[in-house]
Amino acid sequence: MKLPEELERKILSELHLDGIYINPEIYQDEIDKLRRELINQSCIFTLERRVVEEYADAYFCYNFPQNFLKSFILAKKFFNLFKSLIPDDIKILDIGCGDGAGMFGLYYFMHKQEPESRFQLTGVDINDIFLKRCGAMADWFKEKDPHIDVELVKESAQKFIQRNKKTYDFIILSNTLAEIFQSEKIPLSFIGSLLKYLKETGFIIIIEPALKNLTRKLMELREDIITHKTGEILLPCLHNNRCPGLNKKREWCHQSIKWIPPDYLKIINQKLFRKIEYLKFSYLIISSPKYNLPTANFYPVISRLSIEKGRKRCLICTKDGIVELIMLNRERSLANEEFEQVSMGDIIKIDEPVKIKFRTYKIGKDTGVKRLDF
Repeated sequence: MKLPEELERKILSELHLDGIYINPEIYQDEIDKLRRELINQSCIFTLERRVVEEYADAYFCYNFPQNFLKSFILAKKFFNLFKSLIPDDIKILDIGCGDGAGMFGLYYFMHKQEPESRFQLTGVDINDIFLKRCGAMADWFKEKDPHIDVELVKESAQKFIQRNKKTYDFIILSNTLAEIFQSEKIPLSFIGSLLKYLKETGFIIIIEPALKNLTRKLMELREDIITHKTGEILLPCLHNNRCPGLNKKREWCHQSIKWIPPDYLKIINQKLFRKIEYLKFSYLIISSPKYNLPTANFYPVISRLSIEKGRKRCLICTKDGIVELIMLNRERSLANEEFEQVSMGDIIKIDEPVKIKFRTYKIGKDTGVKRLDF
């Protein structure tokens, strides 16, 4: 998993670092400045959960690639499971859009799958600097695709929702809910207000950082939605039973997906020593009506793959609770070889696993394993 090369070049152009791979030494002052700003921004964000406008370039260079790929990954998961639900003309609303990484990630994947589909993107944010950067990215996408329209609205999320009259196929909130509801539980009424603006086959996508307190907020929101029948949870859970992770306060269900960071990010990170090898986030995909979803034998992986002497194992989430999935090395075959590549957050299809005891499945030589995300 890596950033598209054309997008990486556009990011470098936005940051005026076009020649960094040819002669990085001449950009040393700019690189050092970005490092300082990233450190300062992290300190402020930890304390106040806000982005400082003067550090917008640092935020963009570090977060845009990751946030873009997070929504790209979710679009891919969704497409692989629910392709038939996606229309030809797609309207996307991004609430708290920032630099647009959320809506552009969704758009980019679906456009690559269906090049002739038309897209109408609406980004809402209160920050002029972010909207300006979002506009620059929108212009770049529009130059490449005549089938995309982008509207940017400067307004708070609450005011926009109150006056909005349109309906959408996708409403995305990427790193937004934690800022709107910083210290409180996410109100079910807020989700209900968004569901009104979905088309009949529309979807809400919520993405948050993989911090325990934020992730557990989403886990609790999932429970509220199911309990009060406000909507349907499509992903990451493929069942409507109680989340087993809520039973233990130390647990939080999040994604951890290995990716290849762009080289410029590796250069900037040389003196920051941040762990950037994994995309970590939590998410929910919510719909209004109840679908007959093709989810039999599909399971989310909720742990990293543990490699032990003579075997490999991970945990999957099922309607019956958390199940340990084991494969002995001697049972490896062409049918199950993809199991050796699973990562936390994957959706996998398992054909005919062997149930060896309560909540323990074994992958045999004839057990088919398919990673849907790849």
